[in-house]
Formats: sequence, C-alpha cells, structure tokens
Amino acid sequence: MISTSTCHLPVKPGHDDRELWYVPHARIRTRAAAERAVAITDWITSEHRTEVRPDEQALFLSLHTCAFRARRKRRSPLIGGDWRHWIRRWHLIREYIVAENLGLAYTMISRFRAKDFDHDDLLSEAMFALARAVDRFNPWRGFRFSTYACNVIARALMRRGKVQMRYRRFFPVQCEGTYDHLDSTGPLDSPSGVYLERLRRAVACNLGGLTEIESKVLSQRFPTDRESPLTFRQIGKAVGLSKERVRQIQHAALVKLRDVLRRDPLLA
Repeated sequence: MISTSTCHLPVKPGHDDRELWYVPHARIRTRAAAERAVAITDWITSEHRTEVRPDEQALFLSLHTCAFRARRKRRSPLIGGDWRHWIRRWHLIREYIVAENLGLAYTMISRFRAKDFDHDDLLSEAMFALARAVDRFNPWRGFRFSTYACNVIARALMRRGKVQMRYRRFFPVQCEGTYDHLDSTGPLDSPSGVYLERLRRAVACNLGGLTEIESKVLSQRFPTDRESPLTFRQIGKAVGLSKERVRQIQHAALVKLRDVLRRDPLLA
C-alpha cells in the first residue's frame, strides 16, 4: 500500500540548500531501483546514448530513489557511493526531466492570452513552475507528468496575470510618452512645444529631486541622442538590480517629473 505521507531531506550546507522530496514507496527501497538510478544517471551523462531511452515512470522512480538514498546513506552503507553522489544524481535526473519537457512551458504560454504582458516574465514564471512540478510530482498516483505539469504551469501563469493586473491598477503609467520624445524639434510656441521645453528644464535642473539611479535609468530608457533605449533587463544587469526593480525606479522618477510639471505656473 502506498503511503500518503512525504519526506523532506534538507541538504547539508556546502552542497545545496534545496530540499529533496520523495513519496515513500516500497519500489524505491530496493537494490534494483538503486542500480537503475545509477544506470540512468550514467546514461544521461554519457556522450553516446546507445541504450533505450528511459520512460517517464523510470525517470521519476529513479528521482525519488535518489532522494531516498541520499537520506538513507547517512545511516547505513548502501550501493552507489555516499549521500553526496545521490544528491548529484538527483540533480542530473531532475535537470534532464526539465529539459525534456520545456515544450510544455512554451505551449502553455502560447495558450495564455496576454498580449500586454512581458514575454520574458511569462517564460520565467512558466520555467519555474515546470521545475516545481518536477519536484512535486507523485508518480504513484497514475497521472501522466505532462497533465500535472500543464496544470501547474497554467495556474502559475494565471496567478502571474492577476498580480500584473493588480500592479497596473496601482501603477497605471509605465512609460511617459512625452519624455520619450525629448529630442522633438517641434515649435516651442505650440502647447506641446512649451511642455517639452519645461520638461527639458525640469530634467536639466533636476527640479524633481531625482536620485542618481533614477536619473541614470531615465537617461538609458529615454536617450535624447536617438540611440536605441535599453530594456529593463539590460539596465538591471548593468547596475545589479532586477528588471522589476528598474521598472519601479523608472515609475518613481516619472511621478516626480509629472509633479514638477503639474506645479509649473507656465503650464497651469
């Protein structure tokens, strides 16, 4: 009879802090299962994979076997090396399963109707959900992994969509169109020309009290020398911040500039 309880294995510091998870089952306790797990990891790392490709059930059986052996190895001698070897085998099998099922992430993204959402964000969320599905899949319940993974990815994308929509309600302005065209050569006697001239003055004199990072983000997001603007990801990589944090900095800077222009007596 299959046990419904689960076991968590905290890995010792210095190797990996990830928790190895497995569902207790009689099959993962056998010597044959351990030998099969070793054979599968040897096959994955082999440059010439001549043997028959292991099926889904065998892969997950070996994944849970590695997690079980990693814990058991600390208490009694078992085949396959010490517990560190079993942790490495667990990672090899896990990475192989994720790589073999990447198509599920792209398929679910294509079905997720979100034209206004950033594709990189959706892809990152889908990949993380796929890895989480591999970690938490119970092979003893009789479901196919693709069915379980698609459900996990779909739920993750829907949650991401709800979070993004809620964020946009609180922060509706993501880009200041006027500031994007500071190099406009339109006549300054027109309303838009006056607005641009006062905006240039606010930026040049830093009337909005922009911080150094805010000024840097705006200058790279909206360059005045007709160069291509950098993406949030590119700016974040250069300054050591996340893409979302760069977006928040841009929003805060634009709010300051709009406040300056709103108080400008010439634009009242």
